Amino acid sequence: MMALTLTLDNDPKVPVEVEEVIPDRIAGLTLSEVSNLTVWVGNRQVKLSEVFKVEGDVAQQPSDVKIVFKGFTARLRRVGEKMSAGEIEVEGDVGPYAGRKMKGGKLTIKGLAGTSLGAKMYGGTIEVFGSASDRVGGAYRGELPPAGMRGGTIVIHGDAGAEVGLGMRGGAIIIEGSCDIMPGLSMRGGNILIKGNCAGKAGARMTGGRVVVLGSIPSILPSFYIDEVRPSMKVAGQKIEGPLLVFVGDALYNERCAGRLVVSLKNNPHLKRYEELLQKVEVEV
Repeated sequence: MMALTLTLDNDPKVPVEVEEVIPDRIAGLTLSEVSNLTVWVGNRQVKLSEVFKVEGDVAQQPSDVKIVFKGFTARLRRVGEKMSAGEIEVEGDVGPYAGRKMKGGKLTIKGLAGTSLGAKMYGGTIEVFGSASDRVGGAYRGELPPAGMRGGTIVIHGDAGAEVGLGMRGGAIIIEGSCDIMPGLSMRGGNILIKGNCAGKAGARMTGGRVVVLGSIPSILPSFYIDEVRPSMKVAGQKIEGPLLVFVGDALYNERCAGRLVVSLKNNPHLKRYEELLQKVEVEV
């Protein structure tokens, strides 16, 4: 795969919006043509070559294009927005809205990711080798009804902030670490797998989809009801060993209770009363 390297040697002190620099847009262009693309630096629109050192080669087809961002990458916003093919790699941290409305291809971030990573994503893969901020794979703040990602996969090897999968409709989010409050808020479909701890209020207002917490969680929202205990299950292509408490909800938001909240019993002994409640019901029946 041919690679184009864009290096931001000097800190611009303001955000740099690079939504135009995606494989779909630059495939088949010469280095000179790429250098003349425009980006917003704060409130100024400038040529790409005025802020980046442009090096490397550009393939003819989007699927063969690889873009590598280096330097002061934390200033970059909207990296990989609407990309449908190829690969983008960020060698460092990245700002808000990376992978927004992404349709395909792969976005790799070798650092921290800002808010709304993969917002409204349709397809493709995002992999973060650090932690991510709030609303991973989610809808926009204040959007009603919230409509988050519909497809694709987001893998975070660190921790994640609050409201992971806000309004999520499909796809998968895998968090290797822990997350803040309200993962799966207003969720309608898809899977969220949290291998670490959750700060609480998981699945609030969900009407579909599944949130799985393998670490500890303080409590279960009272609008969720215990449904069963599973010895294991498959989530986002991964086999998860139990015992696993399976709850349905959110009953206060939708009486159909089509959402699923799955919690490790081994790492949450304070929730054992739910298992005992199921056993009591079985005996009475």
